[in-house]
Amino acid sequence: MVNSWVVPATVSAAAILAFVVWRWGGVRRMPGIVYVAHTGVLRSSRRYRTRVAQLRFAVAGIAACAALAVFSAAVIVARPSHEKVSSQRLASRDIVLCLDVSGSVIGFDSKVLATFSKMVRKFEGERVGLVIFNSSARVVFPLTDDYDMIQKELESAVSALDSGRGSSSREFSDLIAGTVNGKGSSLIGDGLVSCTHSFDYKEKDRSRTILFATDNELLGTPLFQLDEACALAKKRRIRVYGLLIDDRGYGGYRGSSGKDAPGEFSSEIGKIGGTVYEAKDSEAGERIVKKVQAQDEAELAGDVDVSIVDEPRCWPAFALVGVLGIIGLAWKFRLS
Repeated sequence: MVNSWVVPATVSAAAILAFVVWRWGGVRRMPGIVYVAHTGVLRSSRRYRTRVAQLRFAVAGIAACAALAVFSAAVIVARPSHEKVSSQRLASRDIVLCLDVSGSVIGFDSKVLATFSKMVRKFEGERVGLVIFNSSARVVFPLTDDYDMIQKELESAVSALDSGRGSSSREFSDLIAGTVNGKGSSLIGDGLVSCTHSFDYKEKDRSRTILFATDNELLGTPLFQLDEACALAKKRRIRVYGLLIDDRGYGGYRGSSGKDAPGEFSSEIGKIGGTVYEAKDSEAGERIVKKVQAQDEAELAGDVDVSIVDEPRCWPAFALVGVLGIIGLAWKFRLS
């Protein structure tokens, strides 16, 4: 964005000045100058013509450099800029990726993390954290907006899951360390409750979201049932979006309440305003990101900051080139 009147005004002034110089800046007879006749032989000599050609080149070059410097200066004075629209609140989003790493889903978890990785690439300012759970939960990395670190951690986790697959590989063991300290396996409700504790700045008004990936197959006695965990998330104003891991494709297994696990999972997440997606759906991550961002924008609409940011780009360099060109040509051809 440039002030519309500055460039035309400067160019017009330069054109008027050039016309005045051309019209009234001709050679004037000055006292003490002797005009020599019969110089045709001199003017026809090769050296004279070469010198005149050089001077004409120098004058043309200086004129071009002056035009470049003047125009660049005009653009700089006009202060080219652009509007930057930002919202501190829209950037105040915290998203915890909550991943079940129990034996029933371990073979599919690397695909879920790959989906998480694609989602992170679409984030702009959000803080992201990763928590994994089985009979107990472990924070792989806390909430952060260091996306390079997040991508490295996710890639490392994918590599560990692919290489381990439940085996005794060191990389896999390091990843799931701390997730089998409880009684039983795949304690769904306890895992979700642990993820709700991963949010800091509880006193601040921030957008908080959990992306909850599990097959909801309970094997043990949790402290919290899924419905209780969902109610706690709602009480803490945390949105929950589910990624249902059902790579078997037939369901039929039981959730925390003894009901059909996929149906129960969708029902309980839906009761608190969340949505459940199929983890094997390649578009699920993008849909979740769009839904989270759209909901936040609707809730926080109008709370934006508009600032004008100067954007001189290459014009100062062009102005410098023009000035240096004038100085260099004038010195080279002694035009003083």
